[in-house]
Amino acid sequence: MPAAAVAAGAIAPDVPLFLPGGLSYAQTHGFPSLLVTALPVAAVMLAVWLVLLRPAAGALLPASVGSRLPSAWTLRPRPTWRGTLLALAALLLGVLTHVAWDAFTHEGRLGSAILPVLAEPWGALPGFRWIQYASSVGGLVVLGVAAVRWFRRATPGPVPRPGRAPAERTLRRALAAALLAVVVLSVLVPVAMDGVPRDLDALRGIVFVAITRGGAAMAAAVLLAALAVPVIRRGARSSSAG
Repeated sequence: MPAAAVAAGAIAPDVPLFLPGGLSYAQTHGFPSLLVTALPVAAVMLAVWLVLLRPAAGALLPASVGSRLPSAWTLRPRPTWRGTLLALAALLLGVLTHVAWDAFTHEGRLGSAILPVLAEPWGALPGFRWIQYASSVGGLVVLGVAAVRWFRRATPGPVPRPGRAPAERTLRRALAAALLAVVVLSVLVPVAMDGVPRDLDALRGIVFVAITRGGAAMAAAVLLAALAVPVIRRGARSSSAG
């Protein structure tokens, strides 16, 4: 199954947290409503990845990373019936596994009814909260290890055309500066509005706002930068042709 489709499906149910005002959290997590909410959102996210973000990744990432990406990433995908069906299955798998895991890692869900011990205190936090945090940290560690292993094994490819290298470098720097500004503001703004957190609940509230609002701003910055990449490449081709 396409890993990108599984990832898009796993992210889609939480999109209302990052982009409020449209679909509700209940709609993207409930069944059967998730089939007409979270699943289409996941499909759109996958399409954005394949058509916009993946071809631009080599220009937006540091050169040491971008040069190691598969050359096929620069090409637009050519859908097939088999590939489309596999992608749909992977999208659905991602959505369902997200919702199923939430049932055991969030308050008042089915998991606590099946295993009441999850709702009981495990020290400073209830059991479901420990599982939520542990699985999040564990997942990040696994992804980090996989990324390092891939980086060490991948062979750097050819460097960009001379005409577009400076422009892409400028774009990368601008994107890095924008992402850094978002990270700083995502922490400072909630603290300025609500004050320094003095207990765990207040800290969790600030972290939630920082992740959701900051994550949405970072996604917007990356999308805008990705839209600029084809313009830069067309300009480089025109200059070399002239």
